Amino acid sequence: MKKTFLSVFTATLLSVFALSGCGSEDIKIGTAGENSKYMEVGKVIKSNLERTGDFKVAVLSSAGSAANVRNINTGDIQLALAQNDVSNDAYHAVGAFKGGFRLDDFAAVGALYAEACHIVVREESNIHHINELLGKKVSIGELHSGTEQNAKQILSAYGIAGYNTESVNLNYQAATESLKDGDIDAMFVTAGVGMPLLVKLAEETPIRFLSVDDHEAGEVIDNYGFYTKTVIPPGSYKGQIMPVQTVGIKTLLIASRRLSSDSVQSITENLFSHATTFRGIIPVTEELNEKNAVDGVSIPFHSGAARYYRTKNIRVRTE
Repeated sequence: MKKTFLSVFTATLLSVFALSGCGSEDIKIGTAGENSKYMEVGKVIKSNLERTGDFKVAVLSSAGSAANVRNINTGDIQLALAQNDVSNDAYHAVGAFKGGFRLDDFAAVGALYAEACHIVVREESNIHHINELLGKKVSIGELHSGTEQNAKQILSAYGIAGYNTESVNLNYQAATESLKDGDIDAMFVTAGVGMPLLVKLAEETPIRFLSVDDHEAGEVIDNYGFYTKTVIPPGSYKGQIMPVQTVGIKTLLIASRRLSSDSVQSITENLFSHATTFRGIIPVTEELNEKNAVDGVSIPFHSGAARYYRTKNIRVRTE
């Protein structure tokens, strides 16, 4: 009887541990708003990591890049998606973060893809060029978001500042509804091509995208260094028959320095071993691989990520 009781007791304990996910490391990923490209990517990362059984992952919505670098620095999240420029500015306390403390308790895992700066108007609008946004009501993204920073930098290249346009800080969902209702004249969205909310918007309301002219694109690239010329291919959205020239910026996966090297090495390896699962989510013009992931990243890499890249004969900076 005693032996039987112990056997049953042991089996029960093992079942409880299995159900409770004993041994799994809790990870929170900061993304962006619902129906955003960041949220889509975050959900794929969650699915891939949880397959290993080593991680229990929660995908959290946020205001975007700037909120994510703040939250990862305070330890509220362990992984995040953030624009390359915002990550750099926070890490070095420059740009939008100038005058504050360095937020440097995070490091890069890798660049995932380039985001395109979309400038959206209704098809019926008489606005055909960015310089015609002068005096108009424009959503420049949520306060302290990467989109807000991009919008201000692009508008500045055209000589448009906050005092000579009516800028409003709306999240993408609210901006989409406002554009549909005619409450705003234009909206900025920095996201991977094929961003779900814009796809849905284009299906419901005829829209157009404004191009960033060569001169102004060159000025933005020269002034800030993180941008590249980017094209939104024709057919990316309903009704878009022509390519749209704009500027883009890379999206990084960043990790808290509080995560162990072993954990981040495993996360980095998982990212590339499941690269095909991101097809249809990241832009078709992008390829997720180790070489592209380290190109142009201006902040140090996590020691765990660096350890993984060394297995591929790639050396990255960790300090």
